[in-house]
Amino acid sequence: MQKRIRVNQLRVGMFVAEVEATDRQDVGSFKPFLVSSNLQVEKMMARHVLTVIIDLSKGADVAPATSSSQHDARAAFNEQILSHYSKRDIRQARQCIEDTRPLIRHILADARLNASFANEAASSAVERIMSAAFDNAGALVAVAKLKEKDELTFLHSLAVSALMITFGRSLGHEEEDVRQFGLGGLVHDLGKMALPDSILTKPGKLTSEEMALVRAHPQRGYDMVSQAAQVPRQVLEICRYHHEKFDGSGYPDRLAGKLIPYAGRLAAICDVYEALTTIRPYKRAFSQAEAIKMMMNFPGHFDSSLLSAFISKMVISGTLH
Repeated sequence: MQKRIRVNQLRVGMFVAEVEATDRQDVGSFKPFLVSSNLQVEKMMARHVLTVIIDLSKGADVAPATSSSQHDARAAFNEQILSHYSKRDIRQARQCIEDTRPLIRHILADARLNASFANEAASSAVERIMSAAFDNAGALVAVAKLKEKDELTFLHSLAVSALMITFGRSLGHEEEDVRQFGLGGLVHDLGKMALPDSILTKPGKLTSEEMALVRAHPQRGYDMVSQAAQVPRQVLEICRYHHEKFDGSGYPDRLAGKLIPYAGRLAAICDVYEALTTIRPYKRAFSQAEAIKMMMNFPGHFDSSLLSAFISKMVISGTLH
């Protein structure tokens, strides 16, 4: 029996039968192997690999997460948040999440049911997030990392928006640009609402047709958002280009270097950082140090100057924990 898993679920003892990567060279040069060391796992993470297929007849399976282990992980994560932020900061962050919850869910539902963009709801949500992120960005991003299964998309959207807002401010951008970054972060994955859950949650290998649908979500999101009147250019760029890579191996257009619009290069960093450091039902959250190490070892993925700025202004500065 074979099973499709995310690269961050790889463990020693698993037999990797196939890889699914954005770079065809990685796929073409791949040979099946038994994972015998953590170094092999780190090397897989540093490549352009999206998911892997493990063969359960030749190696270990993913250990099922028990309710007690999930509870322990969440309890430990809560303690970590309390060690960095005051109860007041955490309370304000949770209030922002509650205030924006109906707005963001309306945006997602409108995209799924009507293939349209709820512009007014998105603008209202971003104004609330911008206000909360002025002096409480770290707590807001941290609290949003605790995701239940039915909140993954909602809280990922909110957290990426908050990261984009805070990163934009740290780089000295005007508030109107910051608002556009936040709006783009909020709706960057809107195109995924057009995908069936059977693809998004499929445990086995995606077919070439299914993979093509997944890689089409930036264009789908761009098409949805562009239907609204007077949507800022940078918002559309974030929707379409947040999966482009600096070396040209990304999608949908395989743009390289500075041909990738600036806002898209910012979004790529914030999107990946949020995904790596968040706790989800199927994985632990990587520590900040682990996430930054992995991002620095993703060859050609990010604009290196912007990644350095993110590390300096968001991590070393203590804005994020």
